[in-house]
Parts: sequence; structure tokens; C-alpha cells
Amino acid sequence: MEAQATEGEPCSIVQQKLAEVTRLRGLAATSPVPCAVESRTQVEEFLRNTIARKLPPQKLQHEQAVYRAVGVVPDDYDYPAGLLNLYMSQIGGYYDPEKKRFIMADWMPAHIQAVIARHELTHALQDQHYSLSSFIDPKMENGDELLAHSGLIEGDATAVMLDIERGIKGMAPLSSERSVKAYMEGQARALAAAAELKDSPPALRDLVLFPYTHGLRFVHELLRRDGYPEVDRAFKRAPQSTREILHERDFIDRRFSLAVPAAQELRGAAAGVPPSYSDTLGEFLIRAVLEAEKETRGDAARAAQGWIGDRVGLFPAADGVIIVSWMTSWESENDAREFALAYRKLLKTRYGKAPTTGRMELSPTKAASIEVSGNRVSVVFWCR
Repeated sequence: MEAQATEGEPCSIVQQKLAEVTRLRGLAATSPVPCAVESRTQVEEFLRNTIARKLPPQKLQHEQAVYRAVGVVPDDYDYPAGLLNLYMSQIGGYYDPEKKRFIMADWMPAHIQAVIARHELTHALQDQHYSLSSFIDPKMENGDELLAHSGLIEGDATAVMLDIERGIKGMAPLSSERSVKAYMEGQARALAAAAELKDSPPALRDLVLFPYTHGLRFVHELLRRDGYPEVDRAFKRAPQSTREILHERDFIDRRFSLAVPAAQELRGAAAGVPPSYSDTLGEFLIRAVLEAEKETRGDAARAAQGWIGDRVGLFPAADGVIIVSWMTSWESENDAREFALAYRKLLKTRYGKAPTTGRMELSPTKAASIEVSGNRVSVVFWCR
């Protein structure tokens, strides 16, 4: 049972911080935000219960198979356990959209609790006005869109947190800055200081940090246009992909249209067999995978740019072999070839095998093939 705070304890700051946030954000609180204090054990139990209740059965196991195949994590990485450790390493409090309350972590120093409260109470306002439970529904079969939504949510909360701190110091609003690159780098360094992040696969680490770093940059561009009212407009039409977070003009000018391949277009499985799991990985995750290796890091952003859609499917195991089929769509044939070249180079770096036409035996437990057809690239993995 969580401890209920009394005057002088961490939760006593909530009303003051909520008033600060509502004043700066320009969104009125439509109801009070209760607060409680929880221990590390209680917070971890909340995360475990949330995963068990909200995620579809086997979702994390399916994600593990896909992420191992395409290279987000190593082939032997325990993804469910690693993901839980990553989130626990970052959490200092949280807003619960189901119970409509703010939880303060009892291990956070007092001077940090105020900063965390401003961030999390921004989430409370977002929820009251835009319903976070539907905005970031974990049952959504498009991880890229879900990540884009998280970028808007966390970018907004991080901007509010920074703007309040800037105001206290007598500085101009964040929108007056030409760039938030220094803030992004500082945020990444602060978050990555945790041992769990240092030891985690680079692409997975970048995936966890994305909403706070690139999300902040995206929201900053909105603030430069018309302040927080522009952020509200973004909530009302929501980005569809991380491409729109990375390239905000695609979102602002409404000049981007998704072209996600249909599940039946995936190759490698028997005809008529539907995938048991399907997802969209998106431009940012492609970029993160390529950036994870020194040999492909310099080409990563360029090789991922031009993405207009993708679908990855996990097919039922046959004879002990799992098939992961991934089809990406690109703006041009040149973009498709550029991605295929970079991805072949990645596989060569990871497995020490020269790329070949057709099926490549990468290891005793993994094989792959890469085919380019027009503006599409089909990658198929066979994993034991």
C-alpha cells in the first residue's frame, strides 16, 4: 500500500507545482491531481502490472524476436527484462492515467522532486485535455506511431519543465532559443548516466531516450512558431510517424503520406499464412540500428531518410525456425538502394560475413536475405 504524504512531505509541493504548470502551459486543470509516495519496489510492481494488464499476450516476446532479428538488440538479449530495467533506471515518479494521480518516488532528493513534479503534472494536464490512455494505447499495432506520440507527450512535458526553470532564473522562454541541441545532449547524458543504460544495446537505449531528446527538439520547433497553442494543435492531429518528429516540416506542412506495405506483401512465409505479430519500425528505429555500429554510424541518418513506411511480420515457427519478414518503402529507388547497401554493411560488420545474393548464413542460428525491387526493400530472417 502506498504511503499518503502529509504536509512537509514530497506531495505537499503538488498544488504549487500544478499552479506553475497550468499558468505556463495555458491549460486549466479540470480536476485535482491526487498524489502518493511509493518505494522503488512499489513502482517496479506498478510497471510489471501495467505491462501484464495492458500489453497483448506475448507482445514483448514477439518484439524480442523481431528486435533480435533486425538488430535492435543482440541475438541473445533478454529484451523483456532489459526493458523493465531501463524504465526503472529512468523513473523518478510518474503520472498514472488510469487512476488520475501523480506518484512521487521516495528515493528522489527533494531538489529533484520539484523538477519531476512539473514534468509529470504536465502529463496530468495532457491527460485531462487529450486522454493519454487513448493517445498512447500500447495495443496499437504501429510502434513507430506510438513512439511519435510519446515524442510529442514527453517533448511537451520536458519543454514545460525547462521553461519554468528558465523563468525562475530570469531567462527568456525556450522558444527564444535558435536550437535546443545543448539541452538534448545534456538530457541524453543525464539519462544515460544510469548503469542500466550504459550497459544496454545502443539502439534500444536510443529508443528509450527518443521521446525526451528528439521529442523536445520537435516541440521546440512548434514553440518557435506559435508557443504552446501550436503544441495543442499538434495534440489535436497527432504525428503519425517518427519521420514527422525528426523532420518537423513534414508534419507542420502536412506534406508526408505514409505508405505501409500490407501484411500479405511480406515475403518468406508460405502463401496465405498471416503473421502472428506485425509492427511498423519507422525511420528513427532504422536510423538507431544503423547508428549502433561504428562502421555504419556516419551513413545512418542519410540511409534512413526517405523512409515512407514499413511492416515487419513474425510468422509461426516451422521445424524450429522462426521467420521474420520486413518490407520497407522509400521515396525513390535510390533511397531503397542506399538503405539496402547500409543494411548489408551492418550485417557484414555484426556477423563477419560478406553480403551475397540470396540467402546469407549469418550464424549457426540465423540466416537472412535482402532484395531490392523498385522503391522497396524486402529483408527476410530465418532464426532458430
